[in-house]
Amino acid sequence: MNAASALRTELHSVRFRLLATLLVFMAVGLFVAGAATHAAQLKSLNDRVNAELQLPRENLDELARQGRPNFGGAPYTTVHDLFRTYLRNGAPGGFESVMTVLRGGNVILPAAEQPTNLNTAAVTDHVWGWSAPGQTVMRDIDLDGRKVRLAITSVSLTAGGRQDQGLLIASSEIGAQRAEVFGSMWTFALASLATLALTGLVGYLVTGRLLSPVRRLREATEATTFEDLTKRVEVPDSTDDIAQLAMNFNRMLERLESGFDNQRRFVHDASHELRTPMTIIRGYLELLRAGDPDDVDQTRMLLLDELDRMQVLVDDLLILARSGRPDFVTPAWVEADDLLEDVLNRVRVLGERQWRLDAKPGGLIRVDRRRLTQALEQLAANAVKHTSESDRISVGGAWVENDDGTPQSGRASVVRELADSASRELEIWVSDTGTGIPAEDHERIFERFGKGSNSATSEGSGLGLSIVKAIAEAHGGTVQLESEEGKGSRFVLRIPSGGKDADRKTDDSAAADSAGRSGSEAPSVKGPPAKGPRHKGTGTAGGKPKPAGPASGIELATPAGGAP
Repeated sequence: MNAASALRTELHSVRFRLLATLLVFMAVGLFVAGAATHAAQLKSLNDRVNAELQLPRENLDELARQGRPNFGGAPYTTVHDLFRTYLRNGAPGGFESVMTVLRGGNVILPAAEQPTNLNTAAVTDHVWGWSAPGQTVMRDIDLDGRKVRLAITSVSLTAGGRQDQGLLIASSEIGAQRAEVFGSMWTFALASLATLALTGLVGYLVTGRLLSPVRRLREATEATTFEDLTKRVEVPDSTDDIAQLAMNFNRMLERLESGFDNQRRFVHDASHELRTPMTIIRGYLELLRAGDPDDVDQTRMLLLDELDRMQVLVDDLLILARSGRPDFVTPAWVEADDLLEDVLNRVRVLGERQWRLDAKPGGLIRVDRRRLTQALEQLAANAVKHTSESDRISVGGAWVENDDGTPQSGRASVVRELADSASRELEIWVSDTGTGIPAEDHERIFERFGKGSNSATSEGSGLGLSIVKAIAEAHGGTVQLESEEGKGSRFVLRIPSGGKDADRKTDDSAAADSAGRSGSEAPSVKGPPAKGPRHKGTGTAGGKPKPAGPASGIELATPAGGAP
């Protein structure tokens, strides 16, 4: 970027426009304030000078009313005597000067020196023409290069049938006083310019500092591409709008990054996992003997199985892709006991096992019933994979405090103790007495396409437990695994209660919940792999659930304060 382009960019920046707007308004304000002050000062000067020039007339009137001091206050008979007595008292000082002119042209001046010499032809030759009988006339003239204001007062006395006239002239150098006002105005103007310059400099630095997050935000947007969404804007250590904007921008980038990561992962996972069934389908079609009906039927069944596997895989991938969306779960108040009983009734068809309900937690919990049922069915199907017909699979729940995770009894008294706690959580577990899961597989099996090391866990697509984890996290909860080889496994879902009213259990709410549940349909479960011919239904990528009829051993255990 060259200098001209950089300058043009700076002139169009928010920083420059903000500063320019501030300086323009400030300059207009200073100009208006200065002009108004200057006009007020000039008016005040004119009023003051006029008032001061009226004082000689007032003093002369007072002197005339007092009369002649040496003659017992007798009236003045001549203007000459009145003027001489007046001037004998002294002339005004400062910018003022006085002079008296008699009708015949004689001029009487004070004995003291005055600022302005009024005894000039420029005054005496015209003063009678400027006067008006019985009035004081104000007139500005240029006198020896100076602007002087004259106050011309006509004085008339009548004595012995004779009228005597004269003029009292007072002057003030208004030009010099105006110069002082203009000087102060120029001082104000220079101070205003200095203030504008200083304000511009300080404003440029301050706005640069304040808008630096905006600049970094702009640079981040310029540097942000679909290939790299990792850049973040530094958030100022404040709580103003700029800091909020930076935080919101970073949150937006995080959401975009998460969305694009999910999209890339979905495309990668789908392409990777669909490659195998597509290859199998292509191979069978290439080897198909169209003239052999048995081969056609067998190939048809195999292809349909592969297509079902692909369909289940795509459905699972879509669930995981949608798990980050806000509408992935739609929570509502659900009876915890009814939820567990309903899940147990659904999962017992997955295999002939010793199914057991360990504990009922009681109370209400705010969850998405359909999604949570889906997660529990998946855990039950996973338990079937790791057990035989003689093993026991248990389902149960208990309330816990989320600070230390201590399980609480399902008894009503304990539930009531937790009624006012919005921080409690519901633990729902699915445990079995099967083969268990190796410790090195505990974390891997929750990853997408993560499979255990033994033959049982290696079957299927490896997405079932990822879906369970996504559903738990969508509820603000977690999923944990406790397992030891040869001793079975215990999967625990911890779901926040959803509010202080979680244990409001009344007959009406229970009835309403049961009625609402009767019309709902829980999603199908990914069951254990089936052997033999293809069955219709849903399942994991590794197979279909095998209808097993009624469970061989379903029992309700007495609540004992937690899972076994």
